[in-house]
Order: sequence, then C-alpha cells, then structure tokens
Amino acid sequence: MESLTLIRPVLVKVKVTDNYKKNAIAELQDAIRRMEVDLQRLDYQEKRLTVDLEKKNPQGVAAARQHLGQERQRMEENRHKLIDRLKEVGELPLGSEVFYGKMESPVEIKVGDDWRRVLGVEIILQDGVITDIR
Repeated sequence: MESLTLIRPVLVKVKVTDNYKKNAIAELQDAIRRMEVDLQRLDYQEKRLTVDLEKKNPQGVAAARQHLGQERQRMEENRHKLIDRLKEVGELPLGSEVFYGKMESPVEIKVGDDWRRVLGVEIILQDGVITDIR
C-alpha cells in the first residue's frame, strides 16, 4: 500500500478582537435573557400546574413540584455558566486565540510523512475570515 487517507481532527480557533468580544458578549447576553424568560415561564407553569393538580390529583403535587424544581435547578446552572462565560469573554486579552470548534478533514499519508504534520492542524479565524492554517 503506497498511501492511505485518514480523517484527522482540525481545531478552529478565533483571534480575539474588539469585534469578536462585542459579538460574543451580545450572543451571551441574548442567551441569558432567553434563559430568564424560560425561568419565568417555568414559574408560571408551576403555579398553574399546582392549582390544577390540587383539584384533580393532590397526590401528584409533590412529584410535579420535584420535577419542576429539578428543571429550575438545571436551568439556573446553565444560566450561571453563561454568566461565567460572559465574564471570561470580557477578560480575554486582545490578540489571544481561543477555541472555537472542532472539525474533521481528510488527509492522505504516505510512508516517510511527518506525523506531526498529519495531526497538528489548526484554522485561525479573525472577524470571520480565515487568517492562518497551521
């Protein structure tokens, strides 16, 4: 066999610019607002469900409250993670590179190829434009 085609991981990184920070902060703030709306909706559903269950199935109230409490806790944890991420983005130094995602690409290898060339691939983005492939 002379050569072989493999699928390799490719890291995608973003160079931190003012524009990147503004966009990332706006997206995170929007996600936090949506999460807060979802929490308010959950509060409303809990009140409605409790009233309905007290009339129809009083034994089910405790189980429903427990389920809704778990859902609220999960949503609150996600909200706090978003807030933490918002703080992290605000503190990123300009010019630094941050992980954006991971992709895969095919690569053909042959006997004698440098293995580091095969695995160590990164794409660097700056304001949505590919600026480097390493």
